[in-house]
Amino acid sequence: MEFMSNITCPLCGSPIKQRGFFGQGKPFCVQCGWNLERAESSLREKARVPQFVLVAFAIMAIGLFWVSSNANRGDHLFPALPILAIFVLAGGMPLWSYLSTKRAIALARSSAPVQGVQGQPLPDAFLQRIQSLPRPRRIRFRFPGASVVIVVFAFAFLIAILFFGVARSGAPVASKNATPVPPVIFLGAIVFVGLVVGIVIIPAVLKEKRNRPLFQDGEVTAARVLAQRTVAQGKTSYSQIDYEFRASDGQTIRNSERDLSRKVFEDMLIPVFYDPVNPSRGAALCASYSKLPDAEG
Repeated sequence: MEFMSNITCPLCGSPIKQRGFFGQGKPFCVQCGWNLERAESSLREKARVPQFVLVAFAIMAIGLFWVSSNANRGDHLFPALPILAIFVLAGGMPLWSYLSTKRAIALARSSAPVQGVQGQPLPDAFLQRIQSLPRPRRIRFRFPGASVVIVVFAFAFLIAILFFGVARSGAPVASKNATPVPPVIFLGAIVFVGLVVGIVIIPAVLKEKRNRPLFQDGEVTAARVLAQRTVAQGKTSYSQIDYEFRASDGQTIRNSERDLSRKVFEDMLIPVFYDPVNPSRGAALCASYSKLPDAEG
């Protein structure tokens, strides 16, 4: 498995297709049966979710169709029909994904040699390239959330312009005593973006600053992922991984971090940098926005 590349099976090296709605399901290998049991268990736990989503979208579609038909008194229903079809299709996508994943698991179970799965992961080429780099290693900070912040800023600014336009259109054109648009509208957009930067970007930068000495001069080794789970946090979710590695002094260290790549799963080998004096102080590369450009293929 090469970090930040397409997912491959850590046991046999076969390419892995991301399944589940928006790739949220557990991956598994149809060639050797890797992660098949976990994928089936995860799918079983979420069996009711696609049915609930389909029913919810269907109710919304029927309600929208009913409101539209009453508003037009049965006339000009043609514009409402595509909207109804879009709602039904959107609600059916999770159910279709669930059924296709269930069928793929059943097919893999009937053909893959699950009982004879190799126990040890394959050697990691990306880790070998990192180990060959001279110290201090060259580090580059890449924050993919920057594009999200730009989109949020643009959206907030457009909302401010919309309020401005509504306020101007509501006032008489010839009125000289029209109330000007309060600048708090534009100030609110700037404050909103500032909050996003303060909550998202600044903590990430501070964390990268603390871990930078580890990535530059720390010891690097392969850690094996023991468990991966999706943690819900409000309306969003993130991937949490548990891993362990053996330090140069023989200690076995276990740690848990957030996987920012969302491409790390059980049995995979990941690069972990640690302090040889204090091996418990370590950081996984997949949990960082820091990258090693000299090791990337």
